[in-house]
Amino acid sequence: MSGTTQTTILIIDDDESLRNLLQIILEATDIQTIRAANAKEALAALHDQNNSIQGVLLDLNLNQLKGEDLYDEIMAIDPNIAIFPMSGILKEEIEERFEGKAIAGLITKPFLPGSLMETITEGLTRKPNKNSPKSFKTSP
Repeated sequence: MSGTTQTTILIIDDDESLRNLLQIILEATDIQTIRAANAKEALAALHDQNNSIQGVLLDLNLNQLKGEDLYDEIMAIDPNIAIFPMSGILKEEIEERFEGKAIAGLITKPFLPGSLMETITEGLTRKPNKNSPKSFKTSP
């Protein structure tokens, strides 16, 4: 795809097998990935990439930090990044935890690759920021 910018997604999850699976799914659709196992790695990647990351798949239940707390740190670095909270908890609980926060879409675990990619594609198109109303799209 010459003349187009490569999409890059940061995958933040403390489950290595899930990071691997997400990487395989995303890279099969020509989306570049960066993987982080924790908040420290994620924030370092965001600083190192200098705003070249378009989206973040953010696990809500990281070992050292809740996803919604890391959300605030990510938005401080890049308020235009598309954030996709991921969790195996109920959709309603995710919505409650992210009340008032702009997100690109929800990813509920387990997910199907097709619905995952649909959520990501639609979310990247919208690219919400802090001033936009929240929008939720779930993966069945």
